[in-house]
Amino acid sequence: MTAGPARPPPPGPAARDPVPLILQAAGALLDERGFEGLTTTAVARRAGISTATLYRHFPDKRAVLRALVHALQEERAGEALRHIERFATESDWRTPLRESLALMYTMRVTRPGGRATRRALQTSRELWEWDRRQDEALARAFARALRRRRPALARATAERLALTVVTATVAMLDVACLDDRRAPAVLEEAEALRETYLARYLD
Repeated sequence: MTAGPARPPPPGPAARDPVPLILQAAGALLDERGFEGLTTTAVARRAGISTATLYRHFPDKRAVLRALVHALQEERAGEALRHIERFATESDWRTPLRESLALMYTMRVTRPGGRATRRALQTSRELWEWDRRQDEALARAFARALRRRRPALARATAERLALTVVTATVAMLDVACLDDRRAPAVLEEAEALRETYLARYLD
């Protein structure tokens, strides 16, 4: 019996897309050393790749940081939008708000670089502006959800409420992530703040 053509070997680590490895390594190093301790050599070593491979994807450490911030924020935004849709459609509007807050906190403290990238935003006006635009986009989505729940709500009012809620949530998550011991109390206050504020319009 004639043997068929030999199958190619499965792709090894070098053949896989190295970008996820680079971003995970960069996040871990940011958590350990901060932005000043982040170097392309250290990232490549932690990712298990050569610096030449890293440079094929990123010209410098700021480009790595930008990609990491974007990846983390896009993941959080996707989850936030899913909860906003639930907020718009479920009979109990408080539950998706509470679950979203808990999830956003968990993602920040468990993803490599989740906390450190928030501090790193202060090192780059470009990143800070991008993050602000992302928050504004979430606020617009939340404003639309508010009007789906309460069609009589004026558009300008919904936009004002949504921007206030998103801005307050981001700020209180930042505070919660600074100190694990204080985090439960801060998150509890964030819940109470948002729900009391929105109840005037939704209950």
